[in-house]
Amino acid sequence: MDSRALVGHQLRRCHQVHNAVWADAVGGLLTSPQYSVLFTVAAAEWPLDQLSVGRAAGLDRTTVAGVIRRLEEQGWLRRERDPADARRQVVTLPVPAAVALDGLAPAVRTVQERLVAPLAAADRVWLGRRLVDLSGHHDAAGTADDSDRHGVRQVGQVEEDLRPGHLIRLAQQRHTLLWADELGGIITGPQFAVLLVLVTSGPTGQGALAGRAALDRSSASDVLRRLEARGWTARRPDPDDRRSRLVSLTTVGRALVDELWPAVNRVQERILEPVPVAERDRVVEVLAAVGNPPPAALAPRHGGQ
Repeated sequence: MDSRALVGHQLRRCHQVHNAVWADAVGGLLTSPQYSVLFTVAAAEWPLDQLSVGRAAGLDRTTVAGVIRRLEEQGWLRRERDPADARRQVVTLPVPAAVALDGLAPAVRTVQERLVAPLAAADRVWLGRRLVDLSGHHDAAGTADDSDRHGVRQVGQVEEDLRPGHLIRLAQQRHTLLWADELGGIITGPQFAVLLVLVTSGPTGQGALAGRAALDRSSASDVLRRLEARGWTARRPDPDDRRSRLVSLTTVGRALVDELWPAVNRVQERILEPVPVAERDRVVEVLAAVGNPPPAALAPRHGGQ
């Protein structure tokens, strides 16, 4: 049992890397989902309503509503009555926002280049195809290898956003849905990741545990509190450093991991189902290369962006 062999674990780690690189290259001006919404609106050949924007950007109804509302408040988008159908509101991009969006294109390309920098050129193309499979976008987008160099593809009259970072987010969303279908109401993916790390590593400090489970520190604190409240983990002072605490797996927690492992494997099988059988192990290996880059790949870079 090793969390590193699970697709969901590697997707979560890749998503963390993407967020870190995005924050450095793009900053706090826009999040990646906000950019995807703006990209979708700008690329459409006809005005789209909110639901259509969400579908194209890979966002559910609630999320896209919140994203569009925030972008509207910041002046990036407008919602207007469709002159052809008074019952319908369409989302449009004001001219100044369109100019600003074009100005961000070099920084967004930098993010994608840095994200896949650990991979050889052939692996980058291969990963693009596999991420389309994992994200469930293969029916709409076909394969990613005939997208242009900016990471987009024309589907009907709406360009698909095929940036690796965007597809990683969509694949992670699909994994979350599959996990909820198999294990909903029992345990979340991040919670199980913590238990699995403790199975393989034994008692572990909270900071190291968060890193190995691919959790940020704030999320890790919440996860650990919930696991301890359910009797699956316990914390005690570290005998080598009284300021730190070690997290250990209880007998009940270990039994739970054994009990849930078949369902966890089903999630793995379901998300990998669109990928050819001979290539499934390689998916985890290539995602691990993206999700565990050398420190220099994450170092802030300034100038020319």
